[in-house]
Amino acid sequence: MAKTVKVGVLGYGFVQETFHLPCYQEIANTDVVVIGGRSREKATAVAKKFGVKRVYSGEDFIGRVCSDPEVEVIDIGLPNFLHKEASEVAAENGKHVMCEKPLARNVDEARSTLRAVERYGVIDCYAENQVFCPHITRAKEIVTGGSIGDVFWIRSREAHFGPHSPWFWDPQLAGGGVLMDMGCHSVEVARYLIGKQPVKAFAWAKTLVHDTKAEDNSLATISYKGGELGQSENSWAAHGGLDLRFEVYGSDGAIFIDPTRETGIRVFTVAPEERVGYVVEKAEAKKGWMYPIWREHEVYGYLAELKHFVTCIQKGEKPRETYKDGYIVNCILDSCYESVKSGKWEPVNL
Repeated sequence: MAKTVKVGVLGYGFVQETFHLPCYQEIANTDVVVIGGRSREKATAVAKKFGVKRVYSGEDFIGRVCSDPEVEVIDIGLPNFLHKEASEVAAENGKHVMCEKPLARNVDEARSTLRAVERYGVIDCYAENQVFCPHITRAKEIVTGGSIGDVFWIRSREAHFGPHSPWFWDPQLAGGGVLMDMGCHSVEVARYLIGKQPVKAFAWAKTLVHDTKAEDNSLATISYKGGELGQSENSWAAHGGLDLRFEVYGSDGAIFIDPTRETGIRVFTVAPEERVGYVVEKAEAKKGWMYPIWREHEVYGYLAELKHFVTCIQKGEKPRETYKDGYIVNCILDSCYESVKSGKWEPVNL
């Protein structure tokens, strides 16, 4: 029988409450033993909702969770500016780590976190949920099997009308704007499906709608070693809720993926909002036509991702997405931001 993995969760915000914690309730031999966050009131409320018995709060919550002797793995679902600290403290305490995307705000921070997990020999899991999305997993099988020939172009789009927490809008805290927030998804899905080394990047980013210091629209193109192109479109200024799409073009065919619109479920309502309840991530309205997603935490890849990470920790194996992958994503994004400033193709320095 597989051993029970004891998880310490850092953070109680949207990604933990909506995705990670519901997943853990469905994963066998997994026990979330503590939740940590700055606000005791918020941490306690989320802990109660998911039956977690212990809470650490206050300024030192990261150190307290990471030094808890019962905890085996740390799940980092904190704002980007805390990823480096949390990863390093966890590794120093001998804890395995799962870090929500992006790994860090920039390449220097990502390199530091990567060195920490390598130095202390812990299992490091980069939580890029979209490469575990069932649609993307199936697309990878199709690509690997040769059904669409040689892939030469991947176009991805992720858009909605802006993030849910104020810190996202501050590039000092987040590391950038929409290119960092959602571009990290798009470029990694393309890299995963192409399966080659990124060589150079050309990007555009601008604030068009929101009154914010960070860009709310971006377009990035990544050229790979074989000449393949990954195209990433991202927006914090698109109405209509989360829009997630992928197009994979090969020499003998193509794949089209639209998990947020082609859901198989359409609902029309004029009922009061309090009766409608939760619809889908980033929904702006709860009237008229809606497209609720069946088991959102599974469709977006979180369930498969966390099951995979837990299994790897149980077996002592390296996961499919590691901090090295997160570091490469930060390298790509740093090159994109350099390109935004220079207006030229910039090399991706790994």
